[in-house]
Amino acid sequence: MEASVERIFSNALVELAGHFFLVSTESSVKLGDAENYVFEVHRDGTPYILRMTHQSHRSKGQVLAELKWIEYLQNNGSEIPKVIPSTENNLVEIVKGLDGTDFYCCLFEKAPGVRVKVTDENFDGHLFFEWGRTIGHLHKKTKSYKPETEYKRLEWHEEELLNAEHYQSDVPEQVMHQQELIMNKLNALPIHQDNFGLIHSDIHNGNFHFHEGKIHVFDFDDCSYHWLASDLAIPLYYLMWSLEREGVKELDGYAAKFMGDFIKGYETENILAPVDYDTIPLFLKLRDLTLYNFFHKKYDLKNADDQLYKTVQKIEQRIMESRPIVHFNSNLIY
Repeated sequence: MEASVERIFSNALVELAGHFFLVSTESSVKLGDAENYVFEVHRDGTPYILRMTHQSHRSKGQVLAELKWIEYLQNNGSEIPKVIPSTENNLVEIVKGLDGTDFYCCLFEKAPGVRVKVTDENFDGHLFFEWGRTIGHLHKKTKSYKPETEYKRLEWHEEELLNAEHYQSDVPEQVMHQQELIMNKLNALPIHQDNFGLIHSDIHNGNFHFHEGKIHVFDFDDCSYHWLASDLAIPLYYLMWSLEREGVKELDGYAAKFMGDFIKGYETENILAPVDYDTIPLFLKLRDLTLYNFFHKKYDLKNADDQLYKTVQKIEQRIMESRPIVHFNSNLIY
């Protein structure tokens, strides 16, 4: 979390938020604080997830748009934890930070099951197939979603992390050149109902639980109007990133295996045209760019620890070389 938000946040705000939803925060466990404060809390012994979003990150309308879409998907057969309304029957309640600015608070069921790590024995073809099937189901259902007019998520081009100059005063010239190329290629892509819509945007293995053979997706905070193929590239991106850190050398072969099972699962629910699958390497490059800018936004990299610095330098090198995190050929998945 940015230092400016950390300074106005306190445990007392968590307690105030809990009162709206009749949950106990006395023994709350912080699960995350990168872009939202996320806590596991309890009501009558049952765990729930309390999320607090500062107004600098999302507007109230954007949060409501996310929650309304979750409700729609959950009501249409998706394995998604329910949004729990407050005692006033509101999906979002507001607590004030120490400077008077707003934190938007909402409560979710805790997804059943557990996260799956790349080192787990069940991190295999069945999981990959179900992973793809789950995303395909979300894409199929969202095609018929008609949001209420006052609630709107961001379009892809409104993402704040698309411009490196917002977070660095001395961006390498080659990074800026490659950023321009990526944006030009994205702006040239066709947009129609079968390849573009409201997507989750972040379904890596840290954002779902696996339970009794089913995937339960959570953390819809990054949902936006985007190309559906981006939702396929992001799982591949973070899988490669995790395997690289585990010391796996042959990433291209693993990517082909993963995407083969993943796309088979996806196509049981939704099918993209071959030209859309061909855009996956472009979206891998886009994720490098946004993650690179995220790190520069969130951290003082000149004083960062060695591991974080090396991570960002590796991303920067890929961007400058116009090289995705893995070489992926969509022809190899069939």
